[in-house]
Amino acid sequence: MPMEARVVFKESFTVVGMKVDTRMIEDRIPQLWERFIPRLNEIKHRTSRHDTYGISEYSDNYVEEFFSYWACTPVDHAEEVPEGMVVRTVPAAHYAVVTHKGKLESMGGVFDYIHTVWLPNSGYELDKKDGFEVYGERFLGADNDQSETDVYVAVKKIAG
Repeated sequence: MPMEARVVFKESFTVVGMKVDTRMIEDRIPQLWERFIPRLNEIKHRTSRHDTYGISEYSDNYVEEFFSYWACTPVDHAEEVPEGMVVRTVPAAHYAVVTHKGKLESMGGVFDYIHTVWLPNSGYELDKKDGFEVYGERFLGADNDQSETDVYVAVKKIAG
């Protein structure tokens, strides 16, 4: 199935979850998910019983190889946050959305497609905002060839 991107606008939303500061070379993200998933039901006011988000946090001092990553779930409002968890509000933005189908280990191809194929021909450029993956009902597990994950990359129209 060929990849296709669509641009959507998403209002700001709030998440509760766990955060790790990591580098691509270390990849501490799988361990973060292993700690987070068993505690998911501790989070109150979840907007979905199924959706979890993996958020790559943008900050003004963002360095490509060092970043903060969140394993989290969206909430209507954040109160009574479980111990060891934190709250983040993701700002409203336009996103290029691509659905990844397959094992998580091959998800890098989605980012390659967005950056090297879609973006140069789209009339959009990267926006300095959080990006994220949505693991919903179509996500069947990290090693399942039939899993589907929606990948959101913040973009903005090129001025001019």
